[in-house]
Amino acid sequence: MADVKPFRGIHYDLGRIGNLSDVVAPPYDVISPEEREALYRRHSCNIVRIDFGKKEEGDTPGADVYSRAALFFRDWRSNGTLTQDPAPSLYYYEQEFVIAGKRAYVRKGFLGALKLSPFGEGEVFPHERTLSGPKQDRLSLMRATDAHMSPIFGLYSDPSNAVLKGLCAGMRPKPDLSATDDLGVKHRVWVVSDAGAIRAAVENMAGKGVFIADGHHRYETALAFRDEMRSKHGSDTAAAYEHVLTFLCNMDDEGIVILPTHRGIHSLSGFSEEMFLSAVRRFLPVESREGSSEDAILAVEEAGRRGKAIAWSAGGNRYHLITFPDIDRFCEANLSKFPLQLRSLDVALLHGFLIEQLLGISAEAVTGGKFVKYYKDPLKAAEDLSSGAIQLAFFLNAVTIPEFRDVSLSGHVLPQKSTFFYPKIGTGLLIFPVGPEDKVG
Repeated sequence: MADVKPFRGIHYDLGRIGNLSDVVAPPYDVISPEEREALYRRHSCNIVRIDFGKKEEGDTPGADVYSRAALFFRDWRSNGTLTQDPAPSLYYYEQEFVIAGKRAYVRKGFLGALKLSPFGEGEVFPHERTLSGPKQDRLSLMRATDAHMSPIFGLYSDPSNAVLKGLCAGMRPKPDLSATDDLGVKHRVWVVSDAGAIRAAVENMAGKGVFIADGHHRYETALAFRDEMRSKHGSDTAAAYEHVLTFLCNMDDEGIVILPTHRGIHSLSGFSEEMFLSAVRRFLPVESREGSSEDAILAVEEAGRRGKAIAWSAGGNRYHLITFPDIDRFCEANLSKFPLQLRSLDVALLHGFLIEQLLGISAEAVTGGKFVKYYKDPLKAAEDLSSGAIQLAFFLNAVTIPEFRDVSLSGHVLPQKSTFFYPKIGTGLLIFPVGPEDKVG
């Protein structure tokens, strides 16, 4: 069962830093070098100095980005910039945001300490594979600070919303922490220390599966750190290091938004738009239209309401809309090597058939970083298409929540860059201490 515990969170003292918006940051893995420089300049105590500090000339083991992170963390705690709550708490967290051209959303959930268990041995389910490099970086930071700086993002199913209803009974009228990030997302956190409200939320979470939406590297890093701490200090169910800082969100809530990640193809020898169009038409209906990339995106969204669809463009104010009128028969004939739960996903149709079979780009080449670029912003893909940086762009619809849940439960993982849960969870709103003396509950 999902075992969630309250803990004594560490957060900025608003009386010391003033505007919380000045010291929070996005997760480290979406920060560009330019954005990191801007965060450094914004405030001398911005969380990026700990969570994603800059390397410096002359760094050596023990005197490097991780030792500086530990020094910042220690100093900010000792001088009161960071303060720790006196009582174990859960933290109701909501994000208010707008999707351009659509509407405003509020995503609601809570931050808690989730009991760690290896994938396949508990009620925590992954949906993608991880790489070794980011895990080593995060483990080095965790060793240096004895803390989780950035939460993972987990989804659970709760159609009656019992978990949050129980927790909300202990909330004050106004949030304890509020910030607005550079994308305009409003972050609000309430500290809930009421024992009855915490008990209701914890009990209602029991027995639920938790599906990792974002933060697989951080989860596996927390597992590795737990095992190191066990070897030094023993296994203790109340030890903070047995847990991972997690934002838990009801997947049945209307505030859940998954955006697609579009693809661009580059460096392909002998590519011809007409040859590729002819190859696709041998298998699937294709409608060629005049229009921009924005028109292609609108068209694929509209077609996606009726079934599976993918749009592509090689530029020149022209795009092509591919539809799949008999998806089951098509997948059986062309994608039988994929597990049943994966084969009809938009990204599987794209990579397994269009990219691999028709364009001749192997899965190994894609995994190795060749030929394919990924775009969260479709307008950037259009710019690269116009400049010649890519030869064609594919525009997709997002993975749906039911598809995400079914793949996670099946024991399989989604293809690379399949999901983009928006917005990202803020870093610096709450820190979870996991040193040898730290406890949960």
